[in-house]
Amino acid sequence: MAVLSAKPVQRTLGGLPENPNLTGNHWHFAWVNQFAPSPYVNATQRVGQAALTTHWPVEASGRRLTAQRQQAFVDDFYYRIHISPVLLDLGNVVSTQTTSVYLWNAFLESRTLTAIEGLQEGLLVSGQPVPPMLFPALKELEWQVTVTPDGQPVLDTIVEWQFDNGRNAGLRITANRIIAWTFVPDWADGIRERLTASTDILQSESAVSQRRQLRLAPRREFSGPVYAEGRERQLLDLSLFGWSDRIWSMPIWPDIQLLDVSLAADADFIPCATQYLDFRAGGLAMLRGEDAFTSETVEILEVLSGGLQLKRNTQQAWPAGTRLYPARAAQLLEEPSLSKLTDQLVEADVQFLVVEACDWPEWLPTSLYRGRPVWDRRPDDSESLTHSAQRLRSTLDSGFAQPLITDTAKRALQMLGQRHLDLGREARALVRSFIYGMRGRQKVVWVPSHMDDLTLVATVSTFATTLDIAYIGYTRFSSGKPGRRDVRIELVDGSVFMRRLIGSTELSNQVERVALDSALGVEVQPHQVARISWMNLMRFESDEQEIEHMTDSEGVAAWATVFREERDDEF
Repeated sequence: MAVLSAKPVQRTLGGLPENPNLTGNHWHFAWVNQFAPSPYVNATQRVGQAALTTHWPVEASGRRLTAQRQQAFVDDFYYRIHISPVLLDLGNVVSTQTTSVYLWNAFLESRTLTAIEGLQEGLLVSGQPVPPMLFPALKELEWQVTVTPDGQPVLDTIVEWQFDNGRNAGLRITANRIIAWTFVPDWADGIRERLTASTDILQSESAVSQRRQLRLAPRREFSGPVYAEGRERQLLDLSLFGWSDRIWSMPIWPDIQLLDVSLAADADFIPCATQYLDFRAGGLAMLRGEDAFTSETVEILEVLSGGLQLKRNTQQAWPAGTRLYPARAAQLLEEPSLSKLTDQLVEADVQFLVVEACDWPEWLPTSLYRGRPVWDRRPDDSESLTHSAQRLRSTLDSGFAQPLITDTAKRALQMLGQRHLDLGREARALVRSFIYGMRGRQKVVWVPSHMDDLTLVATVSTFATTLDIAYIGYTRFSSGKPGRRDVRIELVDGSVFMRRLIGSTELSNQVERVALDSALGVEVQPHQVARISWMNLMRFESDEQEIEHMTDSEGVAAWATVFREERDDEF
């Protein structure tokens, strides 16, 4: 008989190897209908099977586990009080301003608003019942926050909505309350506008300097006399008594204009001229009637060529002929001194400092000489102008022997005064742009003396590189030296040539010949020359520049300054 070697195959249940440690009683239950009222209960057992013992509940772990709940997306929005906006920056408040503020109760249950704290004079909150009040769950409510011009001049406070569970919501409000200065100036002595820059200058003994601008824009001041009579005098007295330290909406008096058409109440646009005037987007403008009691300050949204688009509509109607000014936030530098003229008339000299940045387009002349702008506007000669020189002298004096005086720079630095009269808005706007472009004492320009410094005595041919001039001792004292080697030749027909003198010689005791760095390119006869003037590379002597407005911006203004020479050896 054959013997077969084999290995029994293990039987599987449900694809799993049979476990001998499991009882077979698990397979001896009867079928349970899962849709029966009690689908998981069956006490019926087959015949011959042992009874089962139930051990409930079954423990999954025999030890205690310590855990911490992590933040979830839901926690970013719920279980707190939301407020919008959280910051209200109103800028310059010149009229009552109302803003909507929204609060959302993101708790899943109602909360009680117990109080609203932080209110002060000129700050109101309305739109809902006075606390305490029930704030429903998952609901948003709207309040109206109103800020008026009354109250502290600088507003920086937090209005806080306080709830019963201590979860509060705060709104920070910042603003400058501005009061309109409605008193008109007396134009008999004009209005003075002062622009003050700040420049740091490091100068060596050889007069080489390093110049650095410290302010992005110059400080701006206005000063002038003011008359007030009758009720306006009383208003001026009380205004200065109570609010002289506050920020005022000061009209830019020289930029006055009259409305050509009437302006209805609730208007959002003012038709007017804007070119070369001190209007700016986000700034202020003032409408003034016949007296100091009738005025309105408006905020400008956009400056257009044909007028002003307002941020908020006007509050009252204004007839044609109403005064319209650009306005700036300003503060009195000192208490005005009132001069009593009669029992109803006083005169006050006021001086305002503009407390906001006064940007203005910078401009420097487009005509260049050796890479630097040339300021060649002819000054007004109706008054005496400064024309002098300074040397950097170092003195060593023991007090016993004669002092030793040394010119460290070994050259005289020219000082040149100028005064300009400008007519119209465009001309004075150009002067202000030039002052801004010079950035105090930082920038340099070539400035001619506008004097008859050299006299031509012979015709100059087209290709000639020499000039024959009347003898003045140039060869002896200044031949080719910095400060006296650059000339501006102006002809009667308006043509201008700028050249550098590179040498000279004396032909006789009546004539000198100077050499030019290049030919003029045209023939020039002596009678065609209007003047030949020295030119020097110069900067402002002072950071402070003053414009005298004799009339409004369509009239005359005067500006006087002094230029100081800078070394030009490297040009």
